[in-house]
Amino acid sequence: MSDRSDFWKMVDRTKPSKLRVFAESELRDCEDYFLEIQFDPTLPANEITTASERLALLRSEIDLRHSDAKHRKTQRLARWAIAFGMVSMAAAIISGVAQFFGRKQTRETWPATIGAPIVATPSARELPTPTQELTAAPPTATPQFTASPTPRRTPAEQRRKKRRTRLETTKKQTQSANYCARSSRQSRLQQRARDSKASTAA
Repeated sequence: MSDRSDFWKMVDRTKPSKLRVFAESELRDCEDYFLEIQFDPTLPANEITTASERLALLRSEIDLRHSDAKHRKTQRLARWAIAFGMVSMAAAIISGVAQFFGRKQTRETWPATIGAPIVATPSARELPTPTQELTAAPPTATPQFTASPTPRRTPAEQRRKKRRTRLETTKKQTQSANYCARSSRQSRLQQRARDSKASTAA
C-alpha cells in the first residue's frame, strides 16, 4: 500500500512541466502510486480527484512518448526506404544509360543494310590472307638479292657454255684459216701475173 504522507510531494513532483525530464520507468512508478492511492477508501475526495488527474496526465505522457517513439521509428524506416529507393533509382538510371550506349555502339558496328550481314563476315575471315601474303613475299625477294652477286650455273648450262666456247673457237680458227688461204692464193696469183709480165717483156 502506498504511503499517503507522500501524496502531495508526488503531486508536486508530477507537474506537467516536470514530466519531460522523467524516464519512462519513473513515469510507470508514479502511475502505479496514483493508481493504488486512488482506491484508498480513507482518501478525501479532493485527493482522489487530484490522483485521477495525475493518473490521466501520466498516462497521456506515456502514450505521447510511445507515439513519438513510433513516429521516430516510422520516420527512420521512411528515411531508409527513401534512401533505398534513391539508390535503386540511381542504379536503374546507370544501367539504362549503359544499355543505351551499348546498343548504340552495337548499332554503329552493324552493316549499312540489315540484309547484308553475310557480306561483312567474309571480309573478317579474309583478314589473315594479307598476313600470309606478307609472310610469303620475303622468300620470293630473297633469292633475287642472293642470286645476283654469285650466280651459279647448273652442269647443263656449264656444258652448253663449253660447247659454245668450242664452237666459237673452231669458227675463229676456220675464219683465220680461210683468210690465210685467200691471202696465199692472192699472193700466188699476183706472183703469176708478175712472172707472165716478165716473160712477155723478155
